[in-house]
Amino acid sequence: MTSLVRIGVLAHNTFREAARNKLLYNLLLFAVLMIVSSIFLADLHLGYRVRIYRDFGLSAIAMFGALIAIFVGINLVYREISQRTVYTILAKPVHRWEFLLGKYTGLLALLMLEVGVMSACFLSLLLVQGYEVTADLGWAISLIFVELALITAVAIFFSSFTTPYLAGMFTLAIWIIGHLLADVRAFGQHSELVGMKTLTEVVYWALPNFDRLDLKAAAGSGQAIELAGVAGSAAYAALNVAALLIASVLLFRRRDFR
Repeated sequence: MTSLVRIGVLAHNTFREAARNKLLYNLLLFAVLMIVSSIFLADLHLGYRVRIYRDFGLSAIAMFGALIAIFVGINLVYREISQRTVYTILAKPVHRWEFLLGKYTGLLALLMLEVGVMSACFLSLLLVQGYEVTADLGWAISLIFVELALITAVAIFFSSFTTPYLAGMFTLAIWIIGHLLADVRAFGQHSELVGMKTLTEVVYWALPNFDRLDLKAAAGSGQAIELAGVAGSAAYAALNVAALLIASVLLFRRRDFR
């Protein structure tokens, strides 16, 4: 059995296991309700209806997708360890990097399905209300999925060496800070504290910049989105995902399950 087949089997099992999580369906339900609620809010803002539909729809997909990635992702590795099934898996000819990559791929497949469901609801709402579905919305949704792939890699990284509680806290913090890195950098540049500029520069370049993947405002306002920018942002996220998964494997290899 090749590595690709072993990863595929682990990904399939991870997908089925994660799909049984009740939290997943609760978050998905709230996302759909948030998208549908934009109908009532749009009635309160005459002249901005399509903007509200787009903003609420894209925000719901991004926010609830991130919560699914974090709170489902942090338990993938820990559950195998706590239930001791990791011993059975790794006793077979399965490398630890294959185990982590299979977990990551399985959750990524689940997130793709969830984003597809939420996007279908969102785009259907636009069509029912008589608004055009543009390619810009598609690019924005695509980068939302890329952002979720990066968040999942962060969750896998922390869950490879710590508890679910700490992994969840750390991942949530990285996600929030990642959307505020430009503000953090600007604060450091205007701060008079010694070493603050250097510290904020290190933080700016060391942490994933999730703001680079955020096209919700542009797509919501109907601005044209350039394909080159989307490709550049996706490549940036792919490099970060690769670095995080490599670091996860190195840490997971050092973990003692005895």
